[in-house]
Amino acid sequence: MITEAQLQQIFTPLTGEPSPRLCLTLAGNINTILKVEARGQMYGLRIRSQEQVYRYEPDLMKEVFISWLLDPAHAGANDMEKARALSQLWEAQRGAGRKSSGIEPTGLAFDWSRQILPQPYFVYEWIEGQPLWDDPDEQLYRAAGHTLASLHRVRFDAFYADFFAIGNTPQAWADRFRAALDKEVGEAQSRLSPTLLPALEPLSIPATLPFSPCLIHNDFSPGNILVRDGRLAAVIDWDNAVVDVAPLDFVKMKYWTAKDARGQLGHNPALFRAFVTGYGPRGTEIVESETFAWYELLWLLRVWNFERSKQERGLERAPGYPAAAEYAAALKGVIGRLSAGHGSLSPTSSSDPLKK
Repeated sequence: MITEAQLQQIFTPLTGEPSPRLCLTLAGNINTILKVEARGQMYGLRIRSQEQVYRYEPDLMKEVFISWLLDPAHAGANDMEKARALSQLWEAQRGAGRKSSGIEPTGLAFDWSRQILPQPYFVYEWIEGQPLWDDPDEQLYRAAGHTLASLHRVRFDAFYADFFAIGNTPQAWADRFRAALDKEVGEAQSRLSPTLLPALEPLSIPATLPFSPCLIHNDFSPGNILVRDGRLAAVIDWDNAVVDVAPLDFVKMKYWTAKDARGQLGHNPALFRAFVTGYGPRGTEIVESETFAWYELLWLLRVWNFERSKQERGLERAPGYPAAAEYAAALKGVIGRLSAGHGSLSPTSSSDPLKK
């Protein structure tokens, strides 16, 4: 995928190493991650190798803008100032990364000019660690909740379709959410139980929210939270980052909290409770809110459609992830809670584990 000459073009100017060494290649659905050694230090090279399936901002490697947003010096920036910062990065096409805020990896370089590689790429300081779900400790889950709260402190004046729209084209939350939900419901019509779809019809999306738009990771799950030596090392994989509301970042942590003894992902009440507590006083409010239940509904429909589509094409489910039937069962519970007008911490019950 990458030649020795290309590796040198990328790393020699950054490190002074004339012969950087490729140590490891990790292939994902969208990105290919290369672990590279140069002058005794390890670096990561993230290449968007599958651009055709990436559904967010083309070209943009988001980490460099995320680091700008998370910089305490920019805490008071309004949307127009955020838009100007992104515009400068976008027009530069290539440049230096930014020191980590303590949440994301430290960046060294970004490049979407396609002069060295045919795809956009990002270079960062390699982070040793293991996914949070491989170290299911309540203290670490509380730390993950605290980290998420820090991320959500980056606020916006409005909702936007993508980062390039910041400061220019605000959206009404209800219109945006309804469009996303209609898409998933449309795809699910031929697959879901005939008893579930009619149950969706009486539900009415709220016109207003008790939450403000903020920076959302949008893939905040234990697989993207690295831990090392009993502490959080970094949050990775920022490709899906968006402007939305805090409840969205709780959904995957609820349903993919940790692995069980068989290595299967599922809801772990004690660890999820630790995560919610670590977030702070608003954590419980978030997971008990109607807004959270709506995001559960949207996400469950999305993963249900994804898993059923794979089944129909004869593809195997990814190891460790729940089967489509489990998402369907959770959907029934969420629809019931929305009909009753409240959310819940448990995927299968309307009881509140935090009160037990």
